[in-house]
Amino acid sequence: MNNEPVPIEILTPKRSSDDTDDPSKARPRPPPKKVIKQRASRSPLSGEENEDDDPLNTIAIEEKSAADVMQTRFFPGPALVFGASGPQGRAVIEGLQEHGYGPLYGATRDVHSPDARYAQDVLDVTLLQVDLADVRALEKVLAETQATSIFLVTTTDMPTGNGDRADYGFQSAEDSECDTIKSFFDTLVKVYNLDHLSRHVVFSTLDNVKRICSESSGDGGDPWIESLEDGSICPHFTGKGRAGEYAMKLLENVDGLTLTLLTLPFLHSNFLGFVTPLPNEGGTQWAINACFGNSAIDMLSVSDLSYIVPELFDERVIYAGRNIRASAERIALRQVAAMFSDLFGKDVIFNPLTPQEMAALPIPAAGCMSQMCQFLGDPRSAHDIETTASVMFPRKPQLFKDWLIIHSDNKAFEEVGLLADPQEITIVTVFGATGMQGASVVKGLLTDTRKRYHVRATTRHIDGAPAKALYEMDPQRVTLIEADFSSLDSCAVAVEGSDGAFLAVDFFEGASEHVVNERMAKNIIDACEASRSVRHLVFSTMEYVEEVNRKLVPDDGEKREEEKTGEASDQLSPRAQAVAYARTKKLSCTFVLMPCYCEMFYRLLMPQLVVDEGTGEERAILTVPTKGDAKVMCMSVDDLGPAVANIFDSYEVYAGHEIGLVTEFVSVKDMSEIMAAAYISKKCETECGKQTASVERKEIPMERWIEQKDTFMKDLGGMFEYMSHTGAVRKRHSVAKTLHLVPEAKPFKQW
Repeated sequence: MNNEPVPIEILTPKRSSDDTDDPSKARPRPPPKKVIKQRASRSPLSGEENEDDDPLNTIAIEEKSAADVMQTRFFPGPALVFGASGPQGRAVIEGLQEHGYGPLYGATRDVHSPDARYAQDVLDVTLLQVDLADVRALEKVLAETQATSIFLVTTTDMPTGNGDRADYGFQSAEDSECDTIKSFFDTLVKVYNLDHLSRHVVFSTLDNVKRICSESSGDGGDPWIESLEDGSICPHFTGKGRAGEYAMKLLENVDGLTLTLLTLPFLHSNFLGFVTPLPNEGGTQWAINACFGNSAIDMLSVSDLSYIVPELFDERVIYAGRNIRASAERIALRQVAAMFSDLFGKDVIFNPLTPQEMAALPIPAAGCMSQMCQFLGDPRSAHDIETTASVMFPRKPQLFKDWLIIHSDNKAFEEVGLLADPQEITIVTVFGATGMQGASVVKGLLTDTRKRYHVRATTRHIDGAPAKALYEMDPQRVTLIEADFSSLDSCAVAVEGSDGAFLAVDFFEGASEHVVNERMAKNIIDACEASRSVRHLVFSTMEYVEEVNRKLVPDDGEKREEEKTGEASDQLSPRAQAVAYARTKKLSCTFVLMPCYCEMFYRLLMPQLVVDEGTGEERAILTVPTKGDAKVMCMSVDDLGPAVANIFDSYEVYAGHEIGLVTEFVSVKDMSEIMAAAYISKKCETECGKQTASVERKEIPMERWIEQKDTFMKDLGGMFEYMSHTGAVRKRHSVAKTLHLVPEAKPFKQW
């Protein structure tokens, strides 16, 4: 390019020591693209094959001459990029250079910034120090660069509260930006009237949120987004939106000047700024704090502007007078948090704030950010994914998951600790250690070969035989802690000095104690949250029956009646309610959903010996419920221990996850046959002293089968009936995930 300075030039591209004025040694610029795209007679925005909707009335390319086709595409020439030192400007410059535009001019208020220097030295751009508010300088830039392709992006000068004029508020910032943009387009028209040089402008804009709110609220109604004290609503959006509407109307009657509005959605780069996941005090959980709600929002990567903007220039005849509402995808913040968790191996959550909570955050212009998030989380802010894909074709827009991988080593993520290696967990408090699950976890931790765990085993009866049995597993690594779960102080003592905790409060010890035990679980959760040492909690839980019945439909297509799930509800719901409480805490957790134990089936289906009073013969009778073809999930509780040990070993990978354990989905009929075979080969030989040829199988209705059990077995029977008929429950459990976590886990028959 010509390195001689033009009159308005401030900085020209740096030249190496061996550069000369010899044209043969000049750095070549890529030649203009010769590709001519075929266009069908279809509006790129509406998709309608309506002749009136197509401003070009185009037809298939073979029916037009080459000259006609060339008239539908603009060939590259001089280009001027305002905001050249910002991320949008940089992306556009890179794209224009790739498309063969030149010479390239970059206008910025600070030509000495590192980003401006990059544009000059690396991208070979002639830098111009220009303030858009300076009309005379702007006239000179437009006239002397002779740029026919102009990209415009502006920044809102928000009040900071530090040294601002007393009368300069958010509404002032909005008005100032709007007036500056209007002045730009007024100046553009003035210059055109002098030189009659046709120009196309792509203006990177945002929505006029205040107008949208006003129109949505109707006559006299309040907007759904509460205005700031000075009456402004999302001023950094509204100022650009107002100016874009003004410019579009202004240029309607100027034949040589055309405009494309490029309305941007939420940019991925915001996750390097005000919505970067922030850690809790203990560095165990990171939260994305914003008031987007649960809705999916449109997103786009700034880097895609390097493809979008040159295409809008190339096809200016098509896109002139249009508003391109760009978007790569529509994604919810909880999905974003999950992607952070999967990539960094940390517990990252979305913390949906209220607008008032977000407005109170210690971040710049928090009130404006709160308004913006409310707007972007509303369907009225929707963008056009299909049109964006059409503009970028054949390239694909960058999705957030890909953007996150590319920027995973960014300093912003390092500063909040997402790149830090996790601290090991080696001391674990096991609550309810003498129960079936607790004992399994103690054993699983002690037998783990990767590290030497120390276990603080809690029990209400420290002198009992079960507690002593745990201690004897390894007296050097097992410490018995007598704990009263109804006392928060006692729970706090139990977790003192521990890195991790396992919770499985026994809800089977009497139906009347369910509420008490739920309160006990909350005490343990509170103690873990308050502890400065506990980095992770593994919580063994079960489904919340009322929630499942309300949201999901069983296999037969009808919701189960409340009275038919009463027994199951008594057992499953208290744990699930405690889990819901845990999710509200600033605590890194993994939630393990347990199926029916193999041990439960053993007790439920064990054949009973019956002595014939007349003959004295012994018979083995296996009583099973009717409709025995329904499949139910199962796993041995012994396999829980290794699963929990593996979770603690990689706790940041599993943080925030719900893991539904199961080794097999098996029918009652199949289980009864397995039990009968096991009984024949084991029980009868040892207890009867003789081989029994068969086991008599007796079917009875499910209700009678449950009623024949004792109180504890009735509870298990109720759970069994519920889980065997509720597909919604089974869908939350995965054999594949279980075997990935515990490869040695056994199906029912092997157990």
